[in-house]
Amino acid sequence: MDSFDLIIFLITVNIGFIFLVIILFGYIITGKIISNYRETRKKKLFGELEDAFLPLIVANDESGVQKTLSTIGVKNLENFIEFISVYLSNIKGDDFDRIINAIYKSPVFKILCDSTASDDLDTRLYSIYCLGLLQKPVCIDNLLNALDDGNFFVRMAAVKAIAEIKCFSALDRVLEALAREKLVTSYKLSETLWSFGEEICEPLLAALKKRDGRIVRIHEEDLLTASMIEIMGYFKFFDAAEEIHAVLKETKVNLIVKSCIYSLGKMVYTDSLHAVEMHLDSRDPEVRVSAVKAILEFRCVEKIDKLKSLLNDSDWNVRYNSAIALYEMSFDFQGYMFSPELAGQEMSMAYRTIVHVLTEKYTTETEAGI
Repeated sequence: MDSFDLIIFLITVNIGFIFLVIILFGYIITGKIISNYRETRKKKLFGELEDAFLPLIVANDESGVQKTLSTIGVKNLENFIEFISVYLSNIKGDDFDRIINAIYKSPVFKILCDSTASDDLDTRLYSIYCLGLLQKPVCIDNLLNALDDGNFFVRMAAVKAIAEIKCFSALDRVLEALAREKLVTSYKLSETLWSFGEEICEPLLAALKKRDGRIVRIHEEDLLTASMIEIMGYFKFFDAAEEIHAVLKETKVNLIVKSCIYSLGKMVYTDSLHAVEMHLDSRDPEVRVSAVKAILEFRCVEKIDKLKSLLNDSDWNVRYNSAIALYEMSFDFQGYMFSPELAGQEMSMAYRTIVHVLTEKYTTETEAGI
């Protein structure tokens, strides 16, 4: 390659580079312009909605709201949902109901319902989320259809929305949907069931009694079954105590055992004491911890000797919770630690646990001024 060809090559490369920079610069500028335009539109819509909702709240004047809501379409639906989710979080009581009813009577509500089947994933998620906020049971068919969506997050959003609406007529479908999901965590299951409120306990008990294997599986490591049992314990639904007691005696699955013991302890169902105390010797340390906590709930001083033996358990959580239980039962730790009957025994783990708990309790009580 002679010098002339080299010069031509360099000029060509530089021109290409300049064009590339121009294109890139144009892309950035265009993106910035579009972004600013969208942000301006969003702020304008937010201002219009706020101005429209204010007369509704102050003077129960709905005319301005309906006019503004009539301008909402699929293109600005996401902005509307963003506004309404924040706005409703600061509104309660009659004002909340007035806003919800105004939206329900507007064309926006139908757009939200139809958008649950949109081809766009974000639109489906946003609309389902918003319907949950609005809490209008009339949209339940759209949400039930979303339970069969191909996307996991859409299905879970639909479950959450149905729970927020507290549509108990759809509870069986919700439980069936949750039973099919393999990616849902125990926390998410409990959170979803909790969203239905205390009223969910009665239908959960009915499902537990059926034990049809479709929803309730007491002989498997089934997170949904465990969560159902725990929710009834959380709400202290005493009507379920006898059935949960029966499940505890029937199942051999540690996950279900833990849930049963937790609930029976929360309900302080002392008739289950014998079934619970059997699990103080479980091979699973988490089950032993659950049993210790239940014994504490029962305030069963007859089991103090057993709790004392667990102070030397191989698992820290078992030792710690046993010490906590004994402390709450006003056990004489000082007399125990200096008891002659313990002479020659290896009690270092027990002593360290006792000192830890006593220090922790002393610090907490000192800070609280007790």
